[in-house]
Amino acid sequence: MTRPARWRKSASRDGAYPWHVAIEFTWLRDHPIAADWALAVALAAFSGSESGSVVVVSVLLAVTVVPRRRYPVAAFTVAATLGTAQVALGLQPSMADLAIVVLLYTMAATRPRRISIAGLAVCLLGSGVAIVRWAHVYPGPLLALVAGIGGLAVTAWVLGDSMALRHAHYASLEERAARLEAERDAQARIAAAAEQGRELQERRARAVDESAARLRRIERDLHDGAQVRLTALAMTLGEIKENLDAASSGTDDGGRTRVLIGAAHRNAKETLAELRDLARGIHPPALDRGLGVALSALAETSAIPARLRASIAERPSPAIEAIAYFCAAELLANVAKHSGAGRADISVSDRDGGLRMTVADDGAGLARLAPGGGLAGLLERVQTVDGRLGISPPGGPTIITVELPGHA
Repeated sequence: MTRPARWRKSASRDGAYPWHVAIEFTWLRDHPIAADWALAVALAAFSGSESGSVVVVSVLLAVTVVPRRRYPVAAFTVAATLGTAQVALGLQPSMADLAIVVLLYTMAATRPRRISIAGLAVCLLGSGVAIVRWAHVYPGPLLALVAGIGGLAVTAWVLGDSMALRHAHYASLEERAARLEAERDAQARIAAAAEQGRELQERRARAVDESAARLRRIERDLHDGAQVRLTALAMTLGEIKENLDAASSGTDDGGRTRVLIGAAHRNAKETLAELRDLARGIHPPALDRGLGVALSALAETSAIPARLRASIAERPSPAIEAIAYFCAAELLANVAKHSGAGRADISVSDRDGGLRMTVADDGAGLARLAPGGGLAGLLERVQTVDGRLGISPPGGPTIITVELPGHA
């Protein structure tokens, strides 16, 4: 894992190590293959010998460090085989034998301990054989070199094993941190779901209360309006019947009957108008032909000029259409009453499987969400189906955006 450049600069600036050393470490870490090739070249170069066989074995030993990161066991096996051949052929040790130590370190750091211990045993056995083989011929520096390689093998194994333990510890810490993070995310999702459930329950409760209030209003309007007029109409028709009976017997001139008929006609027309207005508040008949047609009729009857742009490929459910229609009607009414605008634009289209509607005007931009206001009522209506309502910033023009799912 490469450390960021900021860390590398700060470390060298603080004196942890010189800046040129920091650059070298960074290069080695960022270019592992090139570093292994450089190590192989160095081992081969410092193993100079006049014997051609020694040169060949030294070069082959040095090259084994190149694939050590991907194939540590195979590279170590090849190097150990070359070392065995070197002893068997009577070739003197060289600096290239340090490749075996490097490979042992890599194997101890990256492979299970049972494998690295076997590699350490091979190194120690080879060192012992080499000491026995060359002790009586080169009792001086060569013996020290062979013994030093054995000591280096032990040191390399200890360092590699400790590195493996450190990596395992870091891996366990990372796994634990990831598990804790996953648990925190799960708890956060549970809390968010619980909060969403509470909000949904509140919205449903408000919707139920609103429906109950609407039913009470319809009942009251029917009782106080249409029912009273129909009662008056029935009484008037009763008087007409009595007058017609009297007229047939010659005791009535018909004037009273014409007055009663006119009153009954007026009551019938007013009753029909009230019933029509009441039915319009329940479900607009224009929605039977689709939301686009209903909004077009709404725009034509708007108090201010309104233009409609509709692009609906798939028709939403009836409940969604009704909510969109009533929102558009309320917003156009607000534009006419409060904005001082000269025109309004309605846009409705499909979006991500849902419905997106905007109502814009060129007015003063005074729309705001106030408790008990018309926009607050629209927000509650939209939220009952998990929709969203957006309001443009003050200053005009006003743009109200309503986003609804395709199905409730």
